[in-house]
Amino acid sequence: MADLLSSSKGISPDHVNEELDKLCMAHFGNKPYVADGIFRHSADTQWAKAHPRVLFVLKQPNSNDLLGEDYRDYTINDMLGNQNWEQLLARLYGIMHATKTGFPSYEEATRPEMIRQTFRDYPFAMINIIKDDGSGTTDTNTLFDYTAHHADFIRSQINILRPDLIVCCGRGVYGSLNPILTPSIPASNAWVKVNEALGITFFDTWHPGKPNTTKKLKEAYEEPLKEYKKKI
Repeated sequence: MADLLSSSKGISPDHVNEELDKLCMAHFGNKPYVADGIFRHSADTQWAKAHPRVLFVLKQPNSNDLLGEDYRDYTINDMLGNQNWEQLLARLYGIMHATKTGFPSYEEATRPEMIRQTFRDYPFAMINIIKDDGSGTTDTNTLFDYTAHHADFIRSQINILRPDLIVCCGRGVYGSLNPILTPSIPASNAWVKVNEALGITFFDTWHPGKPNTTKKLKEAYEEPLKEYKKKI
C-alpha cells in the first residue's frame, strides 16, 4: 500500500467512475451490488481541483431492495427528504466552508437551500464498504471481518478516488479502514485523525441516519469541525 494515492492517472470524474466500474465488475462478477463513487449530478467536474476532495465512507446499503442501483445517478431531488443524504451534504457544506476561525452552524448547514447549493457547487462522492448486501444495521465485527478480507478491493477504491479527507460515518468505519492502510496510524479518541504519510485527514463520526437524534447528528457535524479548523 505504499503507492496509495501515488497513481499518475487523471482524476477526472468520468475516469474515476469508469475505473470504479471496472474494479467492481471484476470483484463482483454477475452478483448485484450498489454502485457508488462521484455523483454525476453534483459539481462532479470540480473533483480534480476540489480542495479538499471529500469522500464519505459508510458501511453498506440499508436494504437489499437497492441492489442493482447506481447511487451516482441520484439527483438532488432524489436526496432531499432523505435524512442520510441531507446530513452528508450538510457535513460537506460545513467542511467546504470551514476556516481557521470557525465554520457554519449546523442549523445553517441543514437548511434545504444550503443542501441544494452544496450539491450544485461541490463534487459529492461516497462509497459503501459493503456494496453487495443491504441491512439496516451492520454488526461491527462483521464490518471488520469484511474489510480485512476485502482489503485490496477497498484500498483500490481509495486509490482511484484519491481523497484528501475521508468522512467515516458510523461506529467501526474508521476502525476497520485504518488497519488496512499502509502506514496505518495509532488509535486515538479524537474526532479527527491525520495520516500525514498518505496525506489524508479522517473524520471519525456518527452515521447520518436514523435512529440518531438531532442532538447526536449535530454533534456528528460540529465536533469534527471544531478539531478540523485547528488543522486548516
